[in-house]
Amino acid sequence: METKNQEIVNVALIYIKDGEEARFEEYKKKGGAILEKYDGKIERIIKPTMLAKGDLELPNEIHFARYPSIEVFNKFNEDPEFIKIRNEYAIPALKDISIFTSRNTDFKFKKETGDKRKTYGVAFIYFNEGEQFAKQFAEYHDDVCEIMPEFGTHFERFIAPFQSKGTIEQPDEIHRFYFDSMEGLQQMGTDERMKALFPKRDASLKNLYFFIGEASL
Repeated sequence: METKNQEIVNVALIYIKDGEEARFEEYKKKGGAILEKYDGKIERIIKPTMLAKGDLELPNEIHFARYPSIEVFNKFNEDPEFIKIRNEYAIPALKDISIFTSRNTDFKFKKETGDKRKTYGVAFIYFNEGEQFAKQFAEYHDDVCEIMPEFGTHFERFIAPFQSKGTIEQPDEIHRFYFDSMEGLQQMGTDERMKALFPKRDASLKNLYFFIGEASL
């Protein structure tokens, strides 16, 4: 997929040291207040409860923060007050963090907005080398998007990282969606139409991390 428009979505996989949860909560509160001065917003915080696909240590939180543009994103990260708060609260509290700065893709979908009562899915998608595999995955995705709403799956974000920091490899795409129920998610996984499409997905990808969790924001 191609990227589009000025909006930036920053995605962070966050690993918090044991006993430092309160310090990190203070960082979120203070850092979020500064972010709002730049017309940015913490859009969604997911607390993963399981990794349904892939092999990766489960993060404590996955953050999605929205910025009007890359220029605003850079100014925020260079803000002296924010740097002070990050150094005082975030850095001592974190065991590890991987950050992916992303733009919206050109994928056309009905964007919906969930809430904290919903179960969420976050997919980190890595294509096999070669344009044919990205095209193959896009075809798979178009097909499953016709089926998934039947099982109460709703799409919130389809973004493409263009820069990253941390130990986790930068994915080609990050998808975020939510489910009306875990029962619907389980039924979707056993649907014969979906099962027939999974080999096409698997053949197009070199890796996939699929997190399931709850929203705290």
